[in-house]
Amino acid sequence: MCGHESITPAAPRVGARVDFFSASQGPLGNLIFLDPSTPAGPLATHVRFSPRAGVVPLDDGVLVSIHVTGDLTKSIRDSGLFRQFTLHRVGSRSGKDQPFDMTLDNSLSLNVGHDGIIGRRVSIVAGGELLADGIVGFNTPPSPSS
Repeated sequence: MCGHESITPAAPRVGARVDFFSASQGPLGNLIFLDPSTPAGPLATHVRFSPRAGVVPLDDGVLVSIHVTGDLTKSIRDSGLFRQFTLHRVGSRSGKDQPFDMTLDNSLSLNVGHDGIIGRRVSIVAGGELLADGIVGFNTPPSPSS
């Protein structure tokens, strides 16, 4: 996950991705950071959340925190805070458990290092309770079967 990024025509990057996991409930979904107008670009202007059916309460929004560290052995409190936003479904075009996109107030760098989010821990909290967390990595779509 860390180190130099290598993008090839066979494996184009489409933003960055974090898969959320809860010790008590297992996988809770994923969040993709992307710029819909420049999918292989270095910045994310939007997020696309794909929740696991019936698990993540989005009615009042959930707090998404991008932490300073990517160390999952530390407590959330000891992981520092890099950026934070509330994830909420806008409008009612899709079903409750369907993926949806949301515009970010500030773009995020999809790089490793000081300003980037790759390798950082991301947590989601609802009602003051930690629902799940994961680490941001480069998102590469599956290669087509031959």
